[in-house]
Amino acid sequence: MWPTVLLGGALGLGQPPAPPTPPPASQTSYPIPTAGDATPPAAAPATSTGAAPEQGAFMQLLQGTRYGAALDRAGVTVGGWTNSSFTASTARRDQLPMGFNYRANDFLLQQNWLRIDRPVDVDSDTPTFGFRSDWILPGSDYRFTLARGLWDGQSGRYGIDPVQFYGQAYLPNVGQGLDVKLGRFFAPFGVESIAAPDSSLPSRSYAFIYNPFTQTGLLTQLKLDDTWSVKNGIVMGNDVFIDPASSPYYVGGFRWAPPEGRSTAEFTTILGSGRFDTAEQFHNPQVFDLVLTRKLTDKLTWTLEGFYGFTRDVPNVGFANWFGVINYLTYELADNLAGTLRLEFFDDCQGQRTGSRGLYTAITGGMTYKPAPWLWLRPEVRYDHNSRSRPFDGRADVFTATMDVLVRW
Repeated sequence: MWPTVLLGGALGLGQPPAPPTPPPASQTSYPIPTAGDATPPAAAPATSTGAAPEQGAFMQLLQGTRYGAALDRAGVTVGGWTNSSFTASTARRDQLPMGFNYRANDFLLQQNWLRIDRPVDVDSDTPTFGFRSDWILPGSDYRFTLARGLWDGQSGRYGIDPVQFYGQAYLPNVGQGLDVKLGRFFAPFGVESIAAPDSSLPSRSYAFIYNPFTQTGLLTQLKLDDTWSVKNGIVMGNDVFIDPASSPYYVGGFRWAPPEGRSTAEFTTILGSGRFDTAEQFHNPQVFDLVLTRKLTDKLTWTLEGFYGFTRDVPNVGFANWFGVINYLTYELADNLAGTLRLEFFDDCQGQRTGSRGLYTAITGGMTYKPAPWLWLRPEVRYDHNSRSRPFDGRADVFTATMDVLVRW
């Protein structure tokens, strides 16, 4: 049994993000806060990871052409989205350390995202293989997500980041399904995502921004039965590619999701040296993360995330730690309209993560309105306060109002 179980499962560098087929349900459903990136395909709905690829506007345009036919035969989809925003703010220049919409009273092209994808087939009785390549091409979010050792010499407001590229295998006869990824992938914990359509609000929580974004290495996720799945992996550190600052880290955890239940739980840990690399001036955090989700009614979902992280031997600090609790409530108001409320408490005890120590309290409310499946409008209002410092352009608090537009293609 043990060999099987072992198989399965912020800003800037160094951490201080025929007829046309109608879009499937996975393109028109709302991003409910849950541990989505950590969910193995074997435990996810077939519409999100099964054999049938998504048909966005670009793929529909190619239908009936030799290029579209070639992609269909290969099981490959090409698509993406463009995400832009304007944020009105009580700050003058920027409202860092909040993000990704960090510019005050300014417009940002946050993501011009290209995705080339060949998903694995979780319905197959034989092993299947695929890959994914995601690019911010370009966008302002690259400033948060760049990995050290991979195109990290860029500067300025807009840049490019090959934020994901991995090969994938799905082995249906190992346990009840084993998923294997090799390459660079999103760090498999938390409830938010670098990809704009997979987060329920335009801005991100401090928990997301000041913990690892991506990892490079091997990640396995094994479904043990209809309720339990585990993940295990070895990666080259956090937010680092092939670089002298990289060091081996373990990533692992479990997911509990009864098929007929209204609740899920997922625990993930990142374990490594936990020491600041003085020679390379690079942080090596260790993180423990727990996500609980409860469907309160058919339309109302509550999500709770709690985490703790630390780094040792930080210059002029010594032991640095940070922790937080984030609550989400998401309510489906209509078929094309949903609202989300987020309340976060993030304590940067020594100021090593954000640059300003103290307890951050942030309350955010927003809506997702879809006048068409390819067009999302996401207004948001947010208030942030720090109990001990003045991080927001010289003030202890900041109020922002954001209009975010996402066009899927």
